[in-house]
Order: sequence, then structure tokens, then C-alpha cells
Amino acid sequence: MSAFASVDEVATTLKRTFSGDEKVWVQELLEQSADAMRGMMSGQWVYPQRQSTFTAYPVAGRVTLPQGYVASVDDVRRNGAPIAWRRFEDTVMVSGDAACEVTFTYGLTECPKMLVGLNTVMVSSAITLVENDLGVSVGGLSSVALDDFKLAFADGGDKTGHLVLPDIQARMLEQRFGMTGHVLEFR
Repeated sequence: MSAFASVDEVATTLKRTFSGDEKVWVQELLEQSADAMRGMMSGQWVYPQRQSTFTAYPVAGRVTLPQGYVASVDDVRRNGAPIAWRRFEDTVMVSGDAACEVTFTYGLTECPKMLVGLNTVMVSSAITLVENDLGVSVGGLSSVALDDFKLAFADGGDKTGHLVLPDIQARMLEQRFGMTGHVLEFR
């Protein structure tokens, strides 16, 4: 797993520093919330780039890549030998229907700022709840007062916890990052 934001970015946003066990804790929160965000993006791996090799049986000469944000198709082989192929969008086209191994790279080289921001927001919410001895699954924090310290919460139930985003943000993640682009490549 890999978070979209760093511990330093959370520290900058919250205007504080983390050290020792706190850094480990914040990193774990970042990883958990990034994983939840990926789930909201139809499981698409947006960042960072990864390379994967898989074996597939082409259907009518077509192999559908199992991941979006494809940076490149790096190798296509059958029985260990390279074969001719071409790529259109998220499909690699080969001749024949015998099994082939496809190696491809997917994901962006730079994390979109929107994902960094949402990852940071989710983690800062969890930190606020835990540091105020409220756990991580209580109603949404609606206000904080400084004089005679006070925390107010609203909108409890299934819309609570540090791994939950408001519906509009979850839909936006899916619409923006849960789909693939159109790319044409031949080899």
C-alpha cells in the first residue's frame, strides 16, 4: 500500500510536528485512508506507478488490462517468446487465443493534489478524534470551541469514522479517478 500524502504534509497542514511513534501512527492512518480512497475509485491504482505481469487467455485476440492509468505495455510474450501486439485504450490485441503473459506499468508519476488533500483531511479528522479520546467512529465533528473547551458532533451513524468521506467527495473520486483514458500504442 502507498499513501497519497506524507507525514510531513499532514504536519504542515496541522501546523505541528510528529516524532517517533507518532510518525508511525500517522503513516498507518495515511495508508488506511488511502486504501479506503482507492476503494472509492473503483479499485483503480492511481499513484504511484507500479509494474505488473499477468497471464491471460485472449478472447477473440483481445486481452483487457486489469488496471487503468496504464503508462505503458512493456512486454507481451507467449511461451516465453515475445509476440507482436498492439494496444488500444485498456486492451492489448494479439493474434490467437493461446495464453500470453503481459507486463505493463500503470499509475501516475505524480500524485494529484486533490488526492493528497483528501488523504490529509481524512487523517487529520482521525487525529482530532483520537487525541480528544473520542475513538475513530463517532458522529462527524461539527464545531470546536476554545473557551471552556467544547466539541460538538452531528450526522452520526454510517457516515462516521476516519475512513469515510461525504457522498459528494466519494462520487467525485470515482468519477475522476475510477475510469481509464484513451491511449493507442503499437509494437
